[in-house]
Amino acid sequence: MAGLLAGGALLSLPALGQRVTTPQGEYMDTTRRLNPKCPGVYPYYYSVKLKYPRSSATLRAEAQAFLRARGGHYAGSGYITFRFVVDCEGRPLPRTQVLQTDAAYQPAHFAPRLVEELYAFVGTLREWPRAKRPGSGEAVNYIALVSFKLTDGQVVAVLP
Repeated sequence: MAGLLAGGALLSLPALGQRVTTPQGEYMDTTRRLNPKCPGVYPYYYSVKLKYPRSSATLRAEAQAFLRARGGHYAGSGYITFRFVVDCEGRPLPRTQVLQTDAAYQPAHFAPRLVEELYAFVGTLREWPRAKRPGSGEAVNYIALVSFKLTDGQVVAVLP
């Protein structure tokens, strides 16, 4: 269902996602590919007890540095959330739903460049854990989320 960009150093990764807006939501899509080794099971990260292995504070500092290095100045307060599937081998799939809300959790839209820059940052995250189905131990895909809390255009928290 989702995915991210491959390759590139932290500060040189381009934002190559194509934005697709539908009545059901906004998506970033690079290409569509599925791993044939993985069954078509998609539990949420919390049902398989997984979390990205770096702390929220570390991710916040890295996101802030990433945006500073790109020289953008943004406005707005709220949340930008990227929802995607991590396959059974720990690789994000190349389609990502983008959810945007204001600080009151009402639907909103931030500057496209900010969304693309944050999407590029998420693409640098390469330590996704592998999920196992509870009970059987079978490796499975899972749905992951990364949310950026913004205040006056600045990343103030990252909620993996």
